[in-house]
Amino acid sequence: MKKKTARPQEAGLEKLRQELAAMETRYKRALADYQNLEKRQQNQANDLVKYAAESILDKLIPVLENLERAQTHLNDTGLLMVIKQFTEVLASEGVVRIDTENAGFNPETMDCAELVDGPQNKVVATISAGYNFYDKVLRPAKVTVGKGGQKAIKN
Repeated sequence: MKKKTARPQEAGLEKLRQELAAMETRYKRALADYQNLEKRQQNQANDLVKYAAESILDKLIPVLENLERAQTHLNDTGLLMVIKQFTEVLASEGVVRIDTENAGFNPETMDCAELVDGPQNKVVATISAGYNFYDKVLRPAKVTVGKGGQKAIKN
């Protein structure tokens, strides 16, 4: 008689083991989902802080450009120091100028304002500087691009 009762107990025990394994799997998945959610929310909070200043920084770039234009006419040492400091502050906040000098045209960071004679798909001149803000383009550079044929004449 003991053997007959042992079998139903073993079957019940095996069923409980399977249920426990299934619950453990669900628990591990739920825990992983929760941890991923926490990471995602932390990244979103970091991005919010990181990009919160984007609007004000975009408004400061024309001020910097006006200071640079004034410097070309005034050639003032004090103004040059202010421009340098302004540029360093922007860089510390993640704003850097897009390098267009002797560069190939990159449609992700540059807008082509005009095609001119010059080396094909190379930046011939920069009309206005572009700026990156961390890993995204804050403002694309406006450039003239060579269309091939004659080389551009440098003054």
